[in-house]
Amino acid sequence: MNTSAIKKTLCVTCNKSAGILTCEGCQQVFCGKHVFEHRQDLAGEFEHMMQDYDLIQYQIQQISTDHSLFKQIDQWEQNSFAKIQDAAETARKDLQELIDQSKEKVKKTSHDLAINLLASRQADDYLEKDFILWKEQFSKLELEIQTPFAIKMLENKSAFIPLIKIESSESINNELPIVQQSPVLKKELEIKVPGVALNILGPVGVEKENSRIKHIGVTDECAYVRDSLLYHNGQHTLRVRVENFEIPFSIFFGCTSSTSVLAPDIHRSQCSIGWFGCKNVYEHGTSRRKRRRYGHGDYLINKNDILQLTFDCDENQIKLYNETMKTTSILNVNIKLTPYPWQLLMVLCRKDDCVRIINDT
Repeated sequence: MNTSAIKKTLCVTCNKSAGILTCEGCQQVFCGKHVFEHRQDLAGEFEHMMQDYDLIQYQIQQISTDHSLFKQIDQWEQNSFAKIQDAAETARKDLQELIDQSKEKVKKTSHDLAINLLASRQADDYLEKDFILWKEQFSKLELEIQTPFAIKMLENKSAFIPLIKIESSESINNELPIVQQSPVLKKELEIKVPGVALNILGPVGVEKENSRIKHIGVTDECAYVRDSLLYHNGQHTLRVRVENFEIPFSIFFGCTSSTSVLAPDIHRSQCSIGWFGCKNVYEHGTSRRKRRRYGHGDYLINKNDILQLTFDCDENQIKLYNETMKTTSILNVNIKLTPYPWQLLMVLCRKDDCVRIINDT
């Protein structure tokens, strides 16, 4: 048998050596050397294929998380939640405001009634008909306290997410008893203390035995006290102890013309002049803070300080001397705006402010 006649298939890579292995994938024949290289080439292509696969997977994930509609849905969710929070917060504030208004109304009625009771007791001015009126006011006030607050919650049921709001219920309000508020000393009341008679207006409590004057109302509802003594010549000095005050110090000491009517804000009118707190000076309707000019500086008055208020009619001046701090402030009075005779004027502007007139006789 002639073996030389047998035809050999050469390696497809080198075309020299005889092929010993046929690739099942490409059906090509490789020699022993190049069959390994062919396998490495296939492995390299596979790695490229896996990289392409990973890239496609990343792109798929990006499509699922970065779609523009997801962002719109997220924004809608945030906006809806914000609207719900705003509606809830507004409802809470409105509810608290209506509750505070209802409470304040009852407190104001009770406070005004207490002021008038105290004033009537201090002036020893009351009759049987006053008792009937006060008892009626007590009954109406108690009924109003026991009646639920006239408040209701409304829900917008037509909305996809129902929103709520709070408002006053007019129908309930119409059923509430009407409590007539007693005025808080809208006119002057004269109370006598040792050595002097005082004209008062507003929430003023007076202890006759020790000449103590106290603000018994609420802060910023001023209590007015005017001495009945008249000053038109010479020098006259009154001593006052500042027993208590709320910070910031908000008591007015000064004078007013006896020709003026004791009325709210009289200390700010042209007929009055004096010192307000530790910083301001009221001069005939004008508030000034020029402390160096008057010798009136910050925090010159402390609790239990004794003040001397001097009316110098000869020099058309009033003087404020602090016996504790040894400080003096002087104001020149325009007698055209504050004509003689003069009277002491004190105004207590904060709850529990308290002064005592010292009688040296």
